[in-house]
Amino acid sequence: MGNMKLYELVNYYHIGTDLSCAEAMFQACNEYYHLHLSEETRKMFSVMGLGMQTKQSCCGAFTVVAGIIGLMTAKDGQNDTQNMEGYQIISELTEFVLGFYGTLHCVELRNLQVVGYESPCEAIVEEIAKRLEELLSKHNVHPTVHTGLFSS
Repeated sequence: MGNMKLYELVNYYHIGTDLSCAEAMFQACNEYYHLHLSEETRKMFSVMGLGMQTKQSCCGAFTVVAGIIGLMTAKDGQNDTQNMEGYQIISELTEFVLGFYGTLHCVELRNLQVVGYESPCEAIVEEIAKRLEELLSKHNVHPTVHTGLFSS
């Protein structure tokens, strides 16, 4: 899709489509960062939209982004406690979303009124994509091409 920013690509896949926030974020990140993630990986993330399909859980777009951050920051064989870079990026993203919207809870986010957007989810997904791009750039995180189970 040319020289689109990540948020523009997310909007392309999200607004006016039948993709959930999670599916749109996954598709956009996979394409934008050239992750080459497989159909199986897409399926893993497919149930994360609408707050894990219940509206009672964390925002699906945020959840997908947390997975993308882990994918892009964890080193082979590294466990959670060793990935301080990923931890820092997710902490900064969490602080942003909580500071900007007051919650990560899907049902509360869906009830917000955001001027200029038909749905609050459109604005939220766009802002999460913008912040992800900024944070990865700030932390100098670049995708690596993965081979194996998660690659196509």
